[in-house]
Amino acid sequence: MKNDIDALLEAMFRNGKLNLKGNSEKKPASPEKKEPVSLEWDPLENSSQAQQALQAVEQGNHEISKALQKNLEQLARDAEAELKGLEQHLQQDGVGAVSAGNAGSEKDLEAAFAAARREAGEAVLGQEEFLSSLLIAFKRPFVAGREENTPLCRAAVLGKPGTGKHSALMTIAASLGRQGVLKSPKLVSLDLGNYREPGSEKLFIQDLYAALKSGASGLVFEHFEQCHPSVLPLVSSLFREGSIPLPSRYAEQKGLLVDIGNALAPGVISSLSGAGKYLFLLTEKSETKLADAFGMPFLSALDDLCETKPFSEESLKRIAEKVLKAFCERANKQLHFTLTYDPSAVNALADAFLPEQGAAAIQEEADRLYRALSEAKLKQGLTALTGKVIQAENGLAVRYEREGEEKLLQAEGASGDAAREAAVQSVKQELSEIVGLREIKEYILSLEDNFKIQQLRREKGMKAESPSMHMIFTGNPGTGKTTVARIVSRYLKAIGVLGGGQLIEVTRADLVGRYVGHTAPLTQKAIQSALGGVLFIDEAYSLFRGKDDSFGLEAIDTLVKGMEDHRDGLVVILAGYSREMEEFLTANSGLRSRFPNLIEFPDYTGEELLLITKSIVKGKGYRLAEECEKPLLAYFEAAQREGDPRTNGNGRMARNKVEEAVLSCSRRNMKLPEEQRELDLLLPEDFGFADEANAKSEAGV
Repeated sequence: MKNDIDALLEAMFRNGKLNLKGNSEKKPASPEKKEPVSLEWDPLENSSQAQQALQAVEQGNHEISKALQKNLEQLARDAEAELKGLEQHLQQDGVGAVSAGNAGSEKDLEAAFAAARREAGEAVLGQEEFLSSLLIAFKRPFVAGREENTPLCRAAVLGKPGTGKHSALMTIAASLGRQGVLKSPKLVSLDLGNYREPGSEKLFIQDLYAALKSGASGLVFEHFEQCHPSVLPLVSSLFREGSIPLPSRYAEQKGLLVDIGNALAPGVISSLSGAGKYLFLLTEKSETKLADAFGMPFLSALDDLCETKPFSEESLKRIAEKVLKAFCERANKQLHFTLTYDPSAVNALADAFLPEQGAAAIQEEADRLYRALSEAKLKQGLTALTGKVIQAENGLAVRYEREGEEKLLQAEGASGDAAREAAVQSVKQELSEIVGLREIKEYILSLEDNFKIQQLRREKGMKAESPSMHMIFTGNPGTGKTTVARIVSRYLKAIGVLGGGQLIEVTRADLVGRYVGHTAPLTQKAIQSALGGVLFIDEAYSLFRGKDDSFGLEAIDTLVKGMEDHRDGLVVILAGYSREMEEFLTANSGLRSRFPNLIEFPDYTGEELLLITKSIVKGKGYRLAEECEKPLLAYFEAAQREGDPRTNGNGRMARNKVEEAVLSCSRRNMKLPEEQRELDLLLPEDFGFADEANAKSEAGV
């Protein structure tokens, strides 16, 4: 401040004169140009003017400071008001006046909930007990009240796929919303399976913010078992505490929640609140699995636990009859076909129920028949058709008359059961074509028997276990481990154990990182990509290079945890040499118990290697001369006796021998006249066997 005043005074009294120059933007009244006033400096005469100038400067600075302070205070008040308004919006967005208990009599509310119960009962059949428990969850805040700034209700909704969890939730919310009990008839679903990668927390926070602002009455969280472990604590906090403290500074920009870091911005948001919302967690897992994933404090915070039950035979028939009625109405309205249904059709449609698909399998069977009707109308020109839906040999069919002749129309292709059986038979055929490995084939085929028996026990209400399908394949290279692993992945999908059936092949390089903190995300990524299928780790023993290999041990620990977290949706197969795999199993105390199925792949016999050679030759479009068989058999048997067991006695040796023969065959034919060439025939000399003696000599006998 002092420096500014000194500069001003110096400008005013430069060269011993008082210099004044008007800076007003107003034009002078007279167009005559005026020169700046310049007076001789006289300290005695002008001292009062200098004093006035100094006072004016000080007064100006004071006014500027006051104005700045006033503006800053106003900005702070505006920011505080905006933040309070945002928090109030987030807390009160989900419930209207009636739902808050400020309007509507108790009688009106009871009538509204009774109507919602009827609508849900029409949409979801055979789950009366479940619907009653779900209605209690919706009604809870009206009867028990709720604390300020907390969710209306926190509930877990359990049950197998296709048992009506989604339909019941959406139907009840829609009904109560239409009747004014809830401000909105909508529930917003958040699929936690979308947040599988490390660092997904920020994306989840942004999506949660949008869901909270959407105006929906509640939030539905699904597939928690598929999300990255870092997201689970956020979900748990929302259910337990009613809010999520944000790990960084966030603000709303253009309707989105944005991480602003250290930037200055009004309306900084420090937490997300679920106040005034219904919170539902949907899962197929049991209550025990919930406790394992979230901990007991999470379960204790739940207000309600609603679980669907397996369908009874009577319930399935009611569902089938409802689907048939809708089928006939749809055919009449859209296709102009007049259809009724026979009672036997109800039983046939109910039999289409599949536990892993739920009631959706019944609807799919009816949809298949409807598509067949549509195709018949398009391609055959069927009009004004009158018929009846009946039970046929392979499922549902429509019986009708045309030109005085009775006809039967069925859905093309195999039914669900038949399609599955066809897939199983295809995999079995592929397995049978593999040379040798008789005991291994028998073991793999036994998996289906065990799976089916457990399904039957479960359907009869008996205790059923989900047997561990994790396996260890040991043996020398080229003995068929990878080939069998690929078949196993498809086989487990075909029999219904796995949903995806993909095989993800990895090695140490794919799982172990190059720096601290890199290994766990790499291993988790491999696990996530294999969910629904098989994770095949070749040379798995390389993950353990001793107790000092911290990176390898971290990969093993992450793998063990992933197997536990995804017990029902992942099969892990490890492969490697027998001795090294035994040592590998000591790396983690939980490894051996998680791999009860240890399968030893033996070396192929000489006769089996000959069969493999014939198969490879045929696959390459060649023929094997009969005189090749005896020397090849002698060669393979000698190699097994005298050679390295890790390089001999396996399929790779046979493949390499065929590759050599194909090259030799090409060179031999190029030397022959064109009319003498046989381009698809492999002779003993192509394999390096001039005769049997040479074959023995080459084998080292």
